[in-house]
Amino acid sequence: MTAQPGRLRLTVLGCSNALPHPDAASSGFLVEYDQTAILLDAGHGIADRLAGVTDPRLLAGIVIGHMHADHFLDLAGVRYLFPWVGTTSGRLPVHLPPGGRRRLDDLASAISERPGFFDSAFDVDEYDPDEALVVGPLTVRFAPGRHYVPAYAVSVEAPDGARLVYTGDTGPSDTMTEFARGADLLLVEATLRDTADDDAERGHLTATEAIDLALEAEVSTARLVHYPPDRRAELEALCAVAGPWIAPAIPGLRLSVSDVGIAGAVGPAA
Repeated sequence: MTAQPGRLRLTVLGCSNALPHPDAASSGFLVEYDQTAILLDAGHGIADRLAGVTDPRLLAGIVIGHMHADHFLDLAGVRYLFPWVGTTSGRLPVHLPPGGRRRLDDLASAISERPGFFDSAFDVDEYDPDEALVVGPLTVRFAPGRHYVPAYAVSVEAPDGARLVYTGDTGPSDTMTEFARGADLLLVEATLRDTADDDAERGHLTATEAIDLALEAEVSTARLVHYPPDRRAELEALCAVAGPWIAPAIPGLRLSVSDVGIAGAVGPAA
């Protein structure tokens, strides 16, 4: 089934955790509605996968949930798609969390690029997590996650009311559950095999915790993300017990979202 214009659409570009893996990039999710396309996160390995499905220079914006490498590092890869001298018009809007501007400048220095390297192609701002961000017909909202650095979940709502929520990186959190409540599609992280693998101050979820969060939030459909690909079969078995409404995300998967849940699925994409 082909993804339909006029519906909120998702393409999973990458859904692995921070460890490099031969068949999966780290975090990156392309969200589309009609002719508007935004990228949620741009972890390592995402730029080439993004270029394989759309022209990154035509994005309406990129939204970064937090400034860990597996969520923002490939902003550098996307930047290299623009002219070396940059562009005087049509710069790509890049929305960073509070404090992200300094981290992006640090990245330019770390890769031995000139000051202003990103600004010549990107229109960079730091969003206010307490305010809605409007990108074309889409409304983007934020909620704080429970992580080792400031991190934000993202909600994308279409004009027809369809809503996708992406937790980003988070430990167990009542705030996150409420933020996700009633979502048509929830992308929920499932990094850990066991809670013993986390710090004392939690920053990630186990797959069981992720499923429980999705159940409590009463979402229509959920996909587990930010997990090691070699654990996919294990996660599939856990999700099968919960029901067909939840499953691990797979790189290349495409979904059409309506305000009554998933309207159709295609993928993985070639």
